[in-house]
Amino acid sequence: MLRAVLVDVGGTLWPDRLTGQPPDDRCLAQLARLLPGVEPAQTLAALRAALREDDNGMVQNTHAVLGRALQRLGIACGDADVIDIRRALCAPASPGVSLFPGAREFLEALRALDLRCVVLSNVQVRGAAEYWRDFADLGVAHLIDSVVTSLDVGFRKPHPAMFEAALTAIDCPAAACAIVGDSEIKDIEPAIALGMRAIRVAIEEPPPPRSGAHAVVNNLAEARLIVAEWTAANASA
Repeated sequence: MLRAVLVDVGGTLWPDRLTGQPPDDRCLAQLARLLPGVEPAQTLAALRAALREDDNGMVQNTHAVLGRALQRLGIACGDADVIDIRRALCAPASPGVSLFPGAREFLEALRALDLRCVVLSNVQVRGAAEYWRDFADLGVAHLIDSVVTSLDVGFRKPHPAMFEAALTAIDCPAAACAIVGDSEIKDIEPAIALGMRAIRVAIEEPPPPRSGAHAVVNNLAEARLIVAEWTAANASA
């Protein structure tokens, strides 16, 4: 019986390649406030370079990466200071980012079908707290039950720890969950390996020639209909 849906963000709910991000003025102003006497533009560039270098492995410790980068710049910071600096690097998604067409309706349908919704996302500096702010700004926070990010878990998808954290957050077995995501490697394959159903979305790219997903769609309206069909099949079984 389907009880919950895990939902990716970049490439699934909103664009993976963000083009509407605001300029760096906000980040620079916050860095200047947090690190008086330090050249903010140079610091921002160095911190972003360190984050890019650490962006590909499955283990994630963003605060340690930032702490080491600050040390190389000769800046001594405590743990709380590094967290504040990480938050300063995380610009709000809104108003520069818009949900994909059908995303709001998809999330509303999950709520109407009495399905739990867990956001499951690989991130760089955007933790759960920042996502909750973004979803509130976009008017959909009330449609989401939990947010699980790689920053907070310490591992990136496809690591099983990410999926285990999502299942724990909603107290739900994998067999009662489905995933909706745009990555075969990071979303579909690990979810199916755990016994979940899977919908591969191809909104920004052409549909893949092959997928292990139970369904492949090119918009979230189709994903909404498939989840509704699965839920109706459960009810009639």
